[in-house]
Order: sequence, then structure tokens, then C-alpha cells
Amino acid sequence: MTGITAIGIHLPRLRLSRAGMAAAMDWLSPRSDARGARTLAFWDEDGITMGVAAARACLAHAPEATRGEIRALSFATTTPVFAEPQNASLVHAALRLPAESIAQDSGGTLRCGLIALHMALEGTGPTLVVAADSPVSPAGSIAESRFGDGAAAVLVGGGPALLAYRGGASLTAPFIERYRAADRALATDWEERWVREEGFLSLVPRAIADALAGAGLVPQDIQHFVLPSVIPGCAKAVAQAAGLSKARLAENLDIECGDTGAAHALVMLARAMEQMQPGERVLVAQFGQGATALILEATDALAGFDPGVAAALAGGIAEANYLKLPIFRGLLAWERGLRGRLPVNEALTTAYRNAEALLGFVGGRSPQTGHVQFPASHIAVAESGFHAQAQEPWPLADRGGTVATATADRLAFSRSPPNCYGLVDIAGGGRLMMDFTDPEAARLAPGDKVHFVFRIKDLDERTGYRRYFWKAVAAAAPIAAAQEKGA
Repeated sequence: MTGITAIGIHLPRLRLSRAGMAAAMDWLSPRSDARGARTLAFWDEDGITMGVAAARACLAHAPEATRGEIRALSFATTTPVFAEPQNASLVHAALRLPAESIAQDSGGTLRCGLIALHMALEGTGPTLVVAADSPVSPAGSIAESRFGDGAAAVLVGGGPALLAYRGGASLTAPFIERYRAADRALATDWEERWVREEGFLSLVPRAIADALAGAGLVPQDIQHFVLPSVIPGCAKAVAQAAGLSKARLAENLDIECGDTGAAHALVMLARAMEQMQPGERVLVAQFGQGATALILEATDALAGFDPGVAAALAGGIAEANYLKLPIFRGLLAWERGLRGRLPVNEALTTAYRNAEALLGFVGGRSPQTGHVQFPASHIAVAESGFHAQAQEPWPLADRGGTVATATADRLAFSRSPPNCYGLVDIAGGGRLMMDFTDPEAARLAPGDKVHFVFRIKDLDERTGYRRYFWKAVAAAAPIAAAQEKGA
């Protein structure tokens, strides 16, 4: 049975309050709504790192063997980090997916994540769909307030389906409600009423009708309806126009995190799954240069499944400083000091030769001594001396560890001082000097449990190139508890 077998999301922990945004910008551009908050990616988070985090959360629900069976990876975003190289290849490397799998980028519309899911559901073989976005809008605009940052990932095939695919439809139309030229940093939105009346209310019901007809269903057969839109009341109006007024309208999460762009249909679907019962059907739709509508039916496997949305929403950290948004985005020039002016060399040759270690976070383990080293070496080090022997690959990303030493350095350059780092004892062996990250990194102390996240290591301001590596963040309570149980 074709369908969704796992789903996971990632929301950055910072929640920038709209009241704080209003306090900074309302003198210039008054906003209509100062309720709630939007997610704000930390300085070392972007679409690639958020996509990796969501994909890891998704794959954690799948059997380990499934990772090796994935034959396609689709990475969807309207805010790609690189025009070149392929962004999906970096996500692929961080997840250590098989080299034989096909990886591709998609974008150009907020609907790109759902289009990628539609293609995966109509295709064959296990496919991982990853959608991540950091929508960019002018300072002080309503769009800046309504959109947030986030990611979601869906695994299609490769196991028992949580949601079985019943049918879908996609329409394409040259309806432009939002645009950004290739050489421009910020997107521009068109007039809201026209987008709602001529865009959403014209195209989305047509796609829904086609999907229902293809599946042999009628609107009364749908119990849940997912439609992301930053326009207030738009989803409810579309539901009524499509005959879905009796279906439960999914939470748009505008108060909690804002609209996460290309990822938001999947984020809202994951939220709806927390409330669905086996046998119920959900219709997921999204608008953008046309419309896509997919019908999915919950199976018995959904019972007891936790997509993790409630935990992600509860894990936010309140932030009222609006200036962090333009600075983290690189939209505001600021004084970096002498240490912030040092060049960062991309060293692409070294990066490729060591990609498994740098992107996949794979070390080496000596079969003879059992010692773990990072990076892997042809010379194994042990208390008994040196051993010249091949080491077996030893993935470290999912192991977590314990802080051995911690430093919060206010002299070293950081885009969010202090610069935090220290020695980490990795579960199962190995000790490594690592950067600590996330807004509460300075609180980490010796003895604290950590887990590892894929983040930006540093940025080359001259060329725009950025390097990635793994960092340590405070482990969530359940992870720390699981490590203690396994020790």
C-alpha cells in the first residue's frame, strides 16, 4: 500500500514575538496583528540544516534498514542556500543515504513541498521528501510577521503506511501572488483580496474536486482539511467553497510559529495527525502557481504515533529583539571586530575527500582495541600503544554524549555571543572538541547530556560559501533519560 510511512518536523527554538517586531517597526510600518510569535532560525541554521533536522526526526520513526533502501530524495524550498551546488546533495550526505539514490532540488513556489510529495506518492520505491524554508520579506511588512522558519520531512514507502494514499490532483496556472527575482534578496507579495478571491477560491476547489473524483470520494468522506494560507479566514472560505465545511479545519499555527513556507503544508499535516483516528481521511491542499490536493487515509499504524509537533511547539524560547532577524539573515551590516574579519577558505578538495567525516559525522573504531577516533585514522591509538590497522566506520551523529569541559568565550568572534565550545565524551567511545549552539548554549556545563545537530560551521562573507559540521546542543529530557537508561 503506497502512503506515508513516517513524518518529522523541525522548528527553530527562537520564537520572535510579534509584539517585539511591532515595538521595533510600527513607527514606520504599522502591523495589524501583534499576537503570538514566529519562529526564527538561529544564526547557524538555514534550509539545509533545518531539512536535515526534520529528516532525522522522520527517519527516527523508520526501521534502520529503511535508510539504506531510500532510492530518491527531494529537497523543496523557496529559499535555497545555493544556486549551485545542489542543496539536496548536502542533505543526502548528512543523512548518509545510499550513493545510488537520486537527489533533486525543487522550488519556485510555496507549493513545491506538496508537489514533491505528490510525485513521490505517484512514484515507486521509498522516497524521502524534505521541505524547509526561511521566507524572506521586507522589514516591517505583514509577510515578515506572518511567515516563520521551519522544516518537515515525509518518508513515502519502505514500511507500513501511517496514511494510505487514496488519490491526488495538481493544477498549474501562471497566477503570481508572490515573486522574487533571482538577484533580489526579498520577496514581494501582491494584493491580498485578489489572491484570495481569484487565486485560492478559484484554483484550490478545482484541485480538490479533481482529487475527490479520482479517488471515488465525495466531500462528506473527508474528516480533516489542511490548507496553509497567511490570509486570515482563507482556508475556511476554501473549505466552504469545496464542500468541506464539515471537515475539521487543521490548525494553521499562526500564533505558535507562523507559516513555514514550503514546509507548512507538511507541518500542518503532522499536527493534524496528532488528532486523527484510524479510518479517518485528510485532504491536504496548497496554493501557488496552481494548486495541489492529496487525499490520505489513516491506518491502524497511526494509533500511538507521535509526529512530535506538540513537543516542538512547546520547546520554543521567547525572543523580543527584532534586530536578531535581519542580523541572522545577513540583511544588516554590523561591526564584527577584528576577529570577525578573518577570511574563511572553502577548501573544496579537502571537503570532498573528507565528506563522510565532515557531513556524515562518521569516525573510526578499531576492531582490535575498540577505541573510537574522530577523524578516523590508519593508526589506532590505545593505552597499549599504536596499532596500524584499518578502522571500521563508526557513525557518531545519533549517539549523543556528555559535556566534559565547557567554555563561553566573549573574545572570540560569534554571530550570537558568547562563542561556546568544549570537550564532549561521545556515548560508546571517543572525545571531541565541539562547538555548542542554540540560544541557551552558554548554560551547558560539565556533566550535561547533549545530542548532535548539523549546523553551519562558518560563512565566507566574500563568496557566500558556507561550511557545515556537527555541533552539540542540550539534550531534550527524553533523550537524556534514554541515554541514562542505556548506560
